[in-house]
Amino acid sequence: MKKLVLAPVVALAITGLAASPVIAAPNSGDAFSRTGVQTPATGGESKTAEADVQKIEASVSVSPTEISQTDLADAKKGVDVTVTGLEAGDVVTDSLTGEETVAEGATVTFTIINDSGDPEKVPAGPVDFTVTVDRGTESATYDASFTVTPDETEEPTAPAVDPKAKFASEKISVSEIESKGLKFSGEGFTPGGTVSIEGISTPQSGDKAGVQAAQAGTQADIITADEDGKITGTLIAPEGAAKVGKYVVAFVDDKTGEKTEAVEFTVTEDATEEPTTPAADAKLIISPETVSPKDFVDQKKGVKVAIENCKPGEDVRFLVNPKSDINVTAFDRTVKADDKGTAFVNVYGTSASNPSAYIGDYSVTVTCGDDKLTGEFSVENEANAGGGGGDNDNGGNAGGGGDLPRTGMELGGLAAGAALLLVGGAAVVMTKRRRSAAVSPSDI
Repeated sequence: MKKLVLAPVVALAITGLAASPVIAAPNSGDAFSRTGVQTPATGGESKTAEADVQKIEASVSVSPTEISQTDLADAKKGVDVTVTGLEAGDVVTDSLTGEETVAEGATVTFTIINDSGDPEKVPAGPVDFTVTVDRGTESATYDASFTVTPDETEEPTAPAVDPKAKFASEKISVSEIESKGLKFSGEGFTPGGTVSIEGISTPQSGDKAGVQAAQAGTQADIITADEDGKITGTLIAPEGAAKVGKYVVAFVDDKTGEKTEAVEFTVTEDATEEPTTPAADAKLIISPETVSPKDFVDQKKGVKVAIENCKPGEDVRFLVNPKSDINVTAFDRTVKADDKGTAFVNVYGTSASNPSAYIGDYSVTVTCGDDKLTGEFSVENEANAGGGGGDNDNGGNAGGGGDLPRTGMELGGLAAGAALLLVGGAAVVMTKRRRSAAVSPSDI
C-alpha cells in the first residue's frame, strides 16, 4: 500500500556552488532550497546601454517532472531547473526558494530540494512554481512544475494460513457439554477472519446430528480470529442434543477454506453417584468382663479392650481407672488406629505372686475422635469370676497394691511387651498385641 504523508513546512537552507553571488529572498522559500547552481560564462553578452536591452526570450525546463518523496529530500538528487536564453547580468529568481542567481552567460542551472531531509515530511502531489528573469527594466515570468510521488511501502506479508486447534479436554459428560460446554483454542487462522466448526463423523454411532447440534450452539456466536490468527471459544450443545459417543470435528478457516486436522472428543454418560454408606458407629469391646485374679495376672489372658470403626490413623485414647478402693493407679495412654480403624490392648496384672491385689472393679473409657465409649470389667475371686478357674493361691487382698502404669512405648503395633512402673507390691500393665490375620477385635 502506498503511504502518503503530509508534513508541516520547515525552515529554508541555502546551499550552492554559484559562480556569482546567490541572494536569498526573504521568507518565501518555505521548505525548498537551491543546490548546485551553475551559470557558465559563455554567450549571452551583457547589454549595458539601455537602448541595447533586448526582449527577454528565455525558457525553463524541469527534470525530472516526477520525483519521489525520498529523492526530493535527498540533497544529492532533487529536481534540476534549467533556464536558457539569458544574457550575462540577468537575474533569475524562483518562487519556491526565493533565491536569486545572476547569470554569467546564456544559461543558469540549479537544483531544488526539500530542506527537511525527511521523506515523511515531504508532501506528495503537484508542485507549481514560477521562474522570473529580470533584465534591467524588463522582467519575464515562466510557469514550471513537477510532481512529488509518494514513496512505496511494502505491504506487510500476511502470515501463511496453517490452522491448528485443540479441545481443553478429550472427554466431557452429556450434562457438561450441554451446560458448561467444551473449551477450545487454535492458531494459524486468517487474522480477523471467521472460523467454522465442521462435524466430520461420529465413528461409534455414525450419527452426525449430535455434532451438528453442538456446532449450531457455538455458531450463534461467530468465531473470529484475533490479529495474530488465534481463536478461543466454547463448544456447547443444545439441551437434549448431545449423545454419548466419540466425535471428530475440524475447524475451518472461512476465507481460505483451510481445515485443521481432525480433532476428537468423547461425550460420556453422566456419572451416577454411589449411595454413601453411613459411617459405622465406633464400637467398644471388653472381654471378659469378669476375670479371676489368677487369669488376670496371666499375660496370655488378662482382659482384652478393643475399639472398632475409628478413622484409620486416628488417635485412640485408652483410660483405665480402678472403681473400688484398691491401691492401683489409673492408666492413660493414646495410640493410633490401624488402617482398618481398629485399636486394641491387653490389660493384665504383673504381680503374679499376689493376684488378689487386683480384686475390684475397673472403669474403661476409650476416646476415638468425637466418640467416647465407656465400659467396665471386674477382677473377682474364682467363685464369682466368669473368665477363669482354679484357686487363688494367695487368698484375699493381702495388702500391697497394684499400678496401671504408662507403658513407656507407642502402642501402635510396632512392638509387644511393656516397660513396667511398679508401685507397692503389684502392678497392672496394658500391652498391644501384635496384629496378625488371626487376631482382631472381633476375635475377642
